[in-house]
Amino acid sequence: MTEHTTASPQARTRRPVRQSEPQPADMADSSDAAGVEAPPKRNWWKLAALWSMPAWFISLLFHFFGLTALVIATINPPPLPETLNLLAASDEPLEELEEMVVEFEPEIEPEMEVEMEAPDMLSESFELTALTPDAAMMAESVSIEALMPSKPADFAAMDPNGLMADLDGLGDEVGKMAKFFGTKAKGQRICFVVDNSASMTSGRMETALVELDKAIDSLTAKQKFYIVFYSDTAYPLFYPTPATEMLNANDKNKKLVRDWLSTIQMCWRTDGRDAITLALNLKPDLVYILGDGAFTDKADIELANTSLKGITIHTMGMQVKKQDRDKFAAIAEAHGGTYKDVGITDEGKQLMKMNGPIQRNKERNGIWGIKLK
Repeated sequence: MTEHTTASPQARTRRPVRQSEPQPADMADSSDAAGVEAPPKRNWWKLAALWSMPAWFISLLFHFFGLTALVIATINPPPLPETLNLLAASDEPLEELEEMVVEFEPEIEPEMEVEMEAPDMLSESFELTALTPDAAMMAESVSIEALMPSKPADFAAMDPNGLMADLDGLGDEVGKMAKFFGTKAKGQRICFVVDNSASMTSGRMETALVELDKAIDSLTAKQKFYIVFYSDTAYPLFYPTPATEMLNANDKNKKLVRDWLSTIQMCWRTDGRDAITLALNLKPDLVYILGDGAFTDKADIELANTSLKGITIHTMGMQVKKQDRDKFAAIAEAHGGTYKDVGITDEGKQLMKMNGPIQRNKERNGIWGIKLK
């Protein structure tokens, strides 16, 4: 049997010596026997001290030295290299860039006349009363060819005194008020020059007809009036058998005009010279001009630069561009009038819904489009 001995407490506290590890003396002897230089003696007490350190203390030391190195590297970053090596993707020489200045001109689309779909209308109805023209009055009418000038007139060559000759002795009658698209003005002899070009779509033309009917209806029997439309040329009152003189604003003539307005058609172009010439030859004291764009024959520019003594001209632009608005405003300013922006009214929309779109002519249809091919 094996004997079991109990070690004393002092013996248990001693660190046992590993038998496998050679003692310093033995190591020295073995080194000398092999002919190899013996390594220096190790500081065993340092290793023993490190071995006996707690793990948390060793971890603390490592973290301390690591943070210290990081702080030093941040405060004093390593210097950048003095030379910089670049690698090119291609050994072909790059072309020298040239400074270029490119000028863009906005592309201006040609003016197009587009017919837009009619918006929803109000339930309120509006109707131009259809009446039969008076046969006796129409018998005195003349053809459009006899009424129109044979060649374009020069506004500046007109005699202002001659235009006003028939106004002498009218007295207070000149002070009667007229109103067109809300623009009130005094006048005894009133002429309405209105655009009937093919761009007056989507209720524009219908609105103009409704407002004309209102303006004529508001005149007194002692006032006189005339209407002339313009597109490819002038279309005078009661065209195709136009009246040659202004009409008295009595009930009979108002009904005839209302019936004629329901026959108006639209034509291509916006030439205003013939219409303005005809209006001025009628010797008015008040002229209203309505359009949705500038005249294509430059009549608006010439009219603005022409002196017409005793004639007041008010202008209205129906949804016009700024440059066209300026031209209409220049006419009014030159002749003591005012300019006003106007739009499509509910009554105009209702009239278009009730009667359908007004006919537009790109070429002469036998009656409308005199100067169209």
